[in-house]
Amino acid sequence: MLRGIPVPPRSELTARAVQFAYPAASAAVLHGLGVEHDAAEQWPLDPRRLMEEACRQTGLADFGEEPLREPLRVLCESLEHEMMLSAAGRRSAHARLLGILVTRLRLEDLWKRRPEILELAVPSPWFIVGLPRSGTTFLHRLLAQDAGLRSAPFWELMNPLPLGEIDAPPPQPDPRIALAEQALSALHQAAPELVRMHEMQAEAPDEELGLLALGFCSMGFEFSFTVPSYVRYYASQDHTAGYRYFRRVLQTLQWLRGGSRWVLKAPSHMEQLKPLLTVFPDATIIQTHRDAVTATVSLASLTCYGVRYYFDHPNPLVMGRSLSAAVERLLRGIDRDRAADDPRFFDVQFLDLMADPIAMVRRVYAASGREFTASAEQGMRDWMAANQRAKHGAHEYSAGDFGIDVDERRQALRFYHERFGVPTDPRT
Repeated sequence: MLRGIPVPPRSELTARAVQFAYPAASAAVLHGLGVEHDAAEQWPLDPRRLMEEACRQTGLADFGEEPLREPLRVLCESLEHEMMLSAAGRRSAHARLLGILVTRLRLEDLWKRRPEILELAVPSPWFIVGLPRSGTTFLHRLLAQDAGLRSAPFWELMNPLPLGEIDAPPPQPDPRIALAEQALSALHQAAPELVRMHEMQAEAPDEELGLLALGFCSMGFEFSFTVPSYVRYYASQDHTAGYRYFRRVLQTLQWLRGGSRWVLKAPSHMEQLKPLLTVFPDATIIQTHRDAVTATVSLASLTCYGVRYYFDHPNPLVMGRSLSAAVERLLRGIDRDRAADDPRFFDVQFLDLMADPIAMVRRVYAASGREFTASAEQGMRDWMAANQRAKHGAHEYSAGDFGIDVDERRQALRFYHERFGVPTDPRT
């Protein structure tokens, strides 16, 4: 998957790692992608050609201000020269980047015609931040059952603008829902065990990495494609302009479908507290906590399995190293930028959340000065009854599958456990 680093032979991998590195069928085979076409020509990853195609599709030419051209160039170069994308992976990367460019063109056109959108308030949003696999998805979907809160379902994140004329009411049901269901069906066909690791549903809230990607302030490309040069570039940038763009996107979603009291979540906010709180100074930051080594190994398992959609032979050892570095970067970012006495932060220990979710939710509302209504509580209880943990089976994972040295990681991440009082998971 990474040029110059061969996938280890089967004899050097655990049995589970062999399944990751040598899947029975590639995504290209599962999706019927033949080799009769030149994949690089059919799905180019060249900024100029991508931008020209986006203009051709929309008849528009204004992509808006930076951040755009420089991060797009660095990302395309990393995809092209560092990664060994499969045919399906190249097609997916091409489609994702083209989609970003098309959406930016349409957004800029909309904002020119409807400048009142950018006057809408985005009052006191809630941002759930925490390591992947630390209960963020559970808490996000639980809170989203409160009808007074605005969240973004997967289908809206995948296509934030209507497929047809933006000003016209979309048909019901919104055709974007069917597109999301088709995309998830294709993903689960390529990675059928994914539902046990992280269930995605077209109409369930999900993290806003796709919306952040419109301003290139998202870790989504890192999680999907690894792209080491782009990651180094991304980690070195001030993403305040990207977060301002993200706020304009939220205003647009409010204008399209209503709601203004956002509950959002994404792990990348952990290392972007300064730009986030510059753009959303009245935000509440809900930080979830779980054993950081357990979260690292679980994330490696989820991601290494998921990237079979993009690579014929994912390398578990490369994924173990890159995701260990990503987790540490996130934790050091929030340790650096979170002031000890900032009242905008609320801590949620994973074990406490799992033990009594409603009690934890009551504490979140009380700390934020918001009313926890009886109807909101009933909606959350109904959702929990229909979404029991591990209803699709348990997610099994082991540090050895990814070459992760548990003792080394415990030492490296001890600063986080000590500051936030996070207990160690004896099972890791």
